[in-house]
Amino acid sequence: MDAMNYITMAKNAFEKMDQLQKQRESIDADIMKLEQFISAIANFLPDDQREVVMGRLQSMQDLQRVRDSGLTEAVRTVLAAAEDWMTTTQVRDKLIALGFDFSFYTTNPLASVSTTLRRLKPEEVESKSNADGVTVFHWKDETKLAARVAALRQVVESKKSGGLPPPPPLASAYIRPTPTLDVNKKK
Repeated sequence: MDAMNYITMAKNAFEKMDQLQKQRESIDADIMKLEQFISAIANFLPDDQREVVMGRLQSMQDLQRVRDSGLTEAVRTVLAAAEDWMTTTQVRDKLIALGFDFSFYTTNPLASVSTTLRRLKPEEVESKSNADGVTVFHWKDETKLAARVAALRQVVESKKSGGLPPPPPLASAYIRPTPTLDVNKKK
């Protein structure tokens, strides 16, 4: 193939990316409207049901924040939501399961998570060696931990009691965002 075919292919790919970006913006707007709607109708529910609905909404918003956040904030969120001590590998696996995008990091995900864990403030997280000699980490802020665990438990309980159906899988968990490049920009 000659250079003209490659430039045409790149141009077509950018046009497709622009279309997808517009779709994403439309979907984000729809999600925001639905969040506002859920919050509004929750006010008409009895207290116990309102807590379940708002807990579920909060859990879904937390999940999206993990996907959209930087690595340090995502690691903090995972540790704060975890009930048990976690190894570096477990933190990395949880981030991957939540759809965190490691594609922008130059090192492998485990090394990035390990470095991030070591850089967290001692007043935020504590670490120790487990019985196997592996370093494990635990979030110290009990207030945040308790609130997040309570919200997650409410979601689990509502599923068990036939409450709200489980949330649908999010496509964004499988689609990694790509940086926007300006092909017309001159260096």
